[in-house]
Amino acid sequence: MSDPVSEKVLAILASVKRIPRDKISIDTPLQALGIDSLDTIVLLSELEKAFRIAISDDDARSVRSVRDVVEEVRKLAGNVSVDSTAPAA
Repeated sequence: MSDPVSEKVLAILASVKRIPRDKISIDTPLQALGIDSLDTIVLLSELEKAFRIAISDDDARSVRSVRDVVEEVRKLAGNVSVDSTAPAA
């Protein structure tokens, strides 16, 4: 699943958690990354800026893995292109 959306999500996750990008795969559970409540807020904010979307609390609670995050972003973003100028964090 190597495409601009998944690569940008992975880069944002790596930046938020301050871990190397190559330590995260599309199938990594968010729990394995040690995502806490503050990380979640920062992650959602960065995703919303990068993809110009709004992620509801219900949508945020439904994700459990990196793949879930990517699929949710794709669903919300539709055909919106990745904003390569948005900072990763």
